[in-house]
Amino acid sequence: MKKTKLLIIVALVTCMVLNACGTSGPMEKNPQMSENYPMEPENPKDDVKSPDGSETYPGESSDAAQIGEDARGNAAYVSNPQAADADLEDQGEDINEFAVKLYQKLAEEEGNLIFSPYSIFQAFLMTYAGANAETKAEIAKTLDIDLDDGDMVHQWMNALNLRLTTRPEYADPEAQPLEFNVANALWAQQGEHFEQAFLDKLAANYDAGLKLVDFANSEDARQLINLWVAVQTNDKIKNLIPEGVLSEMTRLVITNAVYFKGAWQHQFDAQFTNRQSFTRLDGSQTETDMMHTAFNGSGFVSESYQAVRLPYEQSGFSMALIMPKGDFKAFENSLSEDVLDDVLKALSNQAMINLSMPKFKTESSFGLADTLKQLGMKSAFDKDSADFSGITGNKDLYISGVVHKAFIDVNEEGTEAAAATAAMMNTTSLPAESYELVFDHPFIYVIYDQMTGTIVFMGRVVAP
Repeated sequence: MKKTKLLIIVALVTCMVLNACGTSGPMEKNPQMSENYPMEPENPKDDVKSPDGSETYPGESSDAAQIGEDARGNAAYVSNPQAADADLEDQGEDINEFAVKLYQKLAEEEGNLIFSPYSIFQAFLMTYAGANAETKAEIAKTLDIDLDDGDMVHQWMNALNLRLTTRPEYADPEAQPLEFNVANALWAQQGEHFEQAFLDKLAANYDAGLKLVDFANSEDARQLINLWVAVQTNDKIKNLIPEGVLSEMTRLVITNAVYFKGAWQHQFDAQFTNRQSFTRLDGSQTETDMMHTAFNGSGFVSESYQAVRLPYEQSGFSMALIMPKGDFKAFENSLSEDVLDDVLKALSNQAMINLSMPKFKTESSFGLADTLKQLGMKSAFDKDSADFSGITGNKDLYISGVVHKAFIDVNEEGTEAAAATAAMMNTTSLPAESYELVFDHPFIYVIYDQMTGTIVFMGRVVAP
């Protein structure tokens, strides 16, 4: 098919690095980071510095001003894109299909997992805007989008971004607001040619401005882009692009940052948190901090799994926890977009929920190039066959590598999460039921928008 009172911060950053064929890259929208409950975010400027080690940010010095030159496309950002609810639901289903396919591949590695399908999907959708021929077809197939939809997929992505980032009309203006911010940017090599149609498409649909840099000074460019990432993610993702990734051959970096912060409708009281055992995948047990709460909400227990939905206050976002019964791996291997959709739909009933779940903190880092090739995106990584002529007018760009880095921290006060991806391209009612739900075995979780069903964050906990 296509179609958490606690706080959560999800910062999702996607960075696409495009280089010139031969050897070895983003926007300037900065979401206003709230410093309200549950966490007092540090000032990003306390820890991140400009390339020369000073405290200045882009636009605060002459050097930064030079790099901050805006050379965006001629098209203005479309702040009221037209899209039917069905189109947004279809777009959400495409993202969810991609999320599950990617989860299946990433879950082959041992340990806890966290990643942002929403960020990765949007980043590659921006590269799709400049792809042609077989490369375009393969990206479309991997992202589960219809080639016949043409440029409408970009308009729908813009509309979905706006839908998810707009505060609901029913939200109490006096209450702690949920934040969901999306920012995109392009960082381009000075003096290089980029197709106007490509720049216009990203400017109109992704509000992506173009920043001119000199990748001959690749370390300065790397630190500047990493600074942007740190600011956009409230300093949660640092050093996204490691040393040695950018070079004088780099031509373009496309960045996407998503920041999410919201309060649970039903809080966990820290005084009830205690040490309890959690059973790992191998059957061994470990002691961990378990949080407890009770509320009238949505839960479900079947022969194969138990699940619960934790809604966020003042929003349509929720986190769903899914703990298989019996063989976790067998359930995980059978997970599909249809199965996940059925689970989320089952979480529509009302029941009395007595919930116990572990506090957990997870960080994941991995390369995505091989994974995406396995999912069908092959020519984009082949310098001989990649066709991104829609970006430069020539078939001189290819993706040489993709890295993804993600972090999540769930506790009584809230949840903080951040994710970053970099793709390097080289030229070429009253409840009738009651559930006692104890998540003391490995479980899968997603953070999603209930209205469209769009998953913005997905992962698993096998050892809290």
